[in-house]
Amino acid sequence: MNIKTMEGLAGAGASISLISTPMSVAKEAERKGDTDKMQRALGYAAGMKEQADQYGEKAGEGMKADAEEMKEQEKMLREELTEARRRERKELEKRLKEEASGSEAGVSEGSDLADLQISPEGKSQAESAGEGAVAGAGDTAAAKAGMEDTTYDSSGAGLHPAPAAGEYVDVTV
Repeated sequence: MNIKTMEGLAGAGASISLISTPMSVAKEAERKGDTDKMQRALGYAAGMKEQADQYGEKAGEGMKADAEEMKEQEKMLREELTEARRRERKELEKRLKEEASGSEAGVSEGSDLADLQISPEGKSQAESAGEGAVAGAGDTAAAKAGMEDTTYDSSGAGLHPAPAAGEYVDVTV
């Protein structure tokens, strides 16, 4: 909150609360019939009202300044977010170009694929699949070797054996 706003609101509130004293004096003077005293009291009340109006204007100026500051902050925030999005988009485009160039050039020494290793289980499955391919019956060769089809998750851990071809699967919804 702007200082002008705080000062204006506090001053206007104080001035309005101070008006009650001269107004009560004016009412008492009116009852007694003392017009001079009543006019002086009403003059003080009018002065307090003018002072409250001035503080109100100061509070209005302060609120306008607050609104302008908020607009500037929002504008700066939008610009920062826009710049961040541009940077992210450039990084994404750069990564996509690197991936595209990596797939076109094959496996380069600096890529993640250069460090790729096949697990012993994968090697044994590849060997048994190779034997089955030579024999001409891929599924039966794997079954003869005692190997079951396995599903893997993204971390490379085996989940559960997949059902063999032709096996009955009951699915109820």
